[in-house]
Amino acid sequence: MEKLKQFYEKCRVYLTRPRLELVAVVVMVLCALSVFLLNTPKKGVLTLDGGALVYDGTLVRGKMNGQGTLTFENGDQYTGDFNNGAFNGKGTFQSKDGWKYEGDFVNGQAEGQGKLTTEQEV
Repeated sequence: MEKLKQFYEKCRVYLTRPRLELVAVVVMVLCALSVFLLNTPKKGVLTLDGGALVYDGTLVRGKMNGQGTLTFENGDQYTGDFNNGAFNGKGTFQSKDGWKYEGDFVNGQAEGQGKLTTEQEV
C-alpha cells in the first residue's frame, strides 16, 4: 500500500483533469477505429481444413462474406455470394463430375429459383 501511495505522489503532477480527458478521448477514438476497421471488407485468400477448402474473395472479420470462389479438395467449385461463412444469395456450384447448379442459396443449401445442368446439357 505504501508503494501505491508513493507512486500516486510521484504521478500526481501529471494526473490533471485536462490530461485525463485527453487520454479518455484518445481511448474512445482508438476503440471506434478498431470497430470500424474490423468490419471493413477486405480481399484475401483463406485456406481451411488443412488445404481441403480454398476461398478467394471478400473477407470480413476473417469470414467469407461478399463475392468469392470456394474450391473444394475434390475439384468442386462454388462462385457467388457468401454471408457469414456460408453460400448465401446468387451463385454457381460446379461439380467436378460435370453437373452445375446456378441459382439461389440459403445457408449453404440450394434453395429457391435455380437451374441444374448435367453433363449432357439436360
